[in-house]
Amino acid sequence: MARTQDSGQPRTNSNRRKWVILAGVVGLVAVVVAGLGLYAYSKLSSARDDLNLATTDASALQDALTAGDQVSAKTKLADLQAHVGSAESSLDSPVLSLTAKTPYFGKNIKAVRTVSEAVRTVADEGLPPLVDVADKFNAKTFNPKGGRIDIDALAALNPALTKSSAAIDKADEQIRSVDASSLLGQLQDPVSDAQDKIGDAASIASRATVASRVVPEMMTGKHTYLLLFQNNAEIRATGGLPGAFAGLQVDNGTVKLVGQGAGADYGERPRNATPLSAEESKLFSTKMVRDFRDVNFTPDFPRAAEIAAAFIKNERGVDVDGVLSIDPVTLSYVLEATGPIDLEDGTRLTADNAVEVLLNGVYVNYPDGAEQDAFFASATDKIFDEVLSGAGDPTALLKALTRATNERRVSLWTPDESITKDIAGTRIANALPTGKEDSPAIGFYLNDATGAKMQYYLNYGVKGKATKCADGVQSYATEMTLQSTAPADSATLPDSIRGPGFGAEPGSMLVNLYLYGPDAGKISTVRIDNEPTTFTRAKHDGRPVIILTVQLDPGKTVTVQSSIASGKGQSGDTTVSSTPSIVPGASVQTWKSAC
Repeated sequence: MARTQDSGQPRTNSNRRKWVILAGVVGLVAVVVAGLGLYAYSKLSSARDDLNLATTDASALQDALTAGDQVSAKTKLADLQAHVGSAESSLDSPVLSLTAKTPYFGKNIKAVRTVSEAVRTVADEGLPPLVDVADKFNAKTFNPKGGRIDIDALAALNPALTKSSAAIDKADEQIRSVDASSLLGQLQDPVSDAQDKIGDAASIASRATVASRVVPEMMTGKHTYLLLFQNNAEIRATGGLPGAFAGLQVDNGTVKLVGQGAGADYGERPRNATPLSAEESKLFSTKMVRDFRDVNFTPDFPRAAEIAAAFIKNERGVDVDGVLSIDPVTLSYVLEATGPIDLEDGTRLTADNAVEVLLNGVYVNYPDGAEQDAFFASATDKIFDEVLSGAGDPTALLKALTRATNERRVSLWTPDESITKDIAGTRIANALPTGKEDSPAIGFYLNDATGAKMQYYLNYGVKGKATKCADGVQSYATEMTLQSTAPADSATLPDSIRGPGFGAEPGSMLVNLYLYGPDAGKISTVRIDNEPTTFTRAKHDGRPVIILTVQLDPGKTVTVQSSIASGKGQSGDTTVSSTPSIVPGASVQTWKSAC
């Protein structure tokens, strides 16, 4: 027994020593891992800081390019490349490569390396072509002077812009592969910010490339274009009723505004201006092809422009080479660049008051339709004279037009197939989105139903999300909120504002909502303020459409809820578009995929 006790004691001491040694080893490993983690975190933080500085350099470089300052552009490019190099040095550490194999740090290190690679692509491939032509590449290149745009100078920029755009697109694809939301908290915002900046740069480069190709093509030789002015106070699917129009005569870069007219000049015609499909007839009625003011009942601007061009051909015998459309919000942005403009009646039009004056004040001050038309003609002449003369800040003007285009307030259509191909899929084409093969599209479009200018008092917004994904089909819950900000005594407003009261008491408004589901998708339920409502079902180019009428009395708010499903296999993010309103801001948003 004693022997058993004697022989067992050493084994107990031995086991204890083994556990102590094992614990020490584990502790040492933990210390090493912690040290590696701290080292990795330090290197990641250093790389993050350098990449943040690189994005700051890129913004400064953009300003230098816009100003045409080649010396500054070269300096900023060198700074950018140096900061990218510093970030790469931090990320090339052997210890960091070892740490990258651990589950916790691995994806974060990989993500920062991907961001660094994308920024390097921009720095080495995307920006140098632009810096090389920086003395020629500036806002003044795109700006008219003395009524003429230098189309030769613009065309000469195309090779550099094309090369730059391709590289920045490549960088955008690289950086979009990173899921910023899955990273360490300290990395999420910088990575997301870098994604946004490179994405914005890709969009700007793409638009500039298209402009350098399309504008010279449209302005070489002699052409006549139709210019539409959309009046958002009487809402239409693409923005507003085309209440006024003019001709743009182009002669090798020289532009003149001619032949102004009012949309009412071509109202309620007995015959269709152009053939209407059965699908369109059910959706929009024959008014779309019999009244110039209703051509944009459809949210598809190319189709609306085709119909407008047909009206001009029928009424004036003129074959236009394209249609350009803008709205008063666009003019307010332009006035930020040109400064105030004094009209013939003494009105001073500014960036701050343009929307109110053009969409509401004119109807209060000039009850007579002819006087309203004269006011609009005067405003149009003055603004275009200012722009075509090259007055104001060219950089600010370029930014104003870019902003308006991003908000789908500036639209362009032409029957020229090569130009149509160039602008396909861009905001300026403003075609009805069909969604990519795996990316669904949803739309919320509005048309006035009261013949009034009451949508000056309409605010609205859309929100929603993809709630689930099953078998490649996404489900959505959506809400569109519409609010009347009209005064309680709206019934006493001038007739030209409150309208004839079609279907509603004067001062109230009726708005037709066209809710578009994804291609081959389904809209299952629609409710107003969570109560059942009546609606009409239709189809438009393969997309399901719900049409319902919403009544808004002064001060009233209405919410339209809907349940939507995508087509099978549409597992990507969803593009959601709505009618541009009188309120500045985006009319396109993206809902993250639930798949």
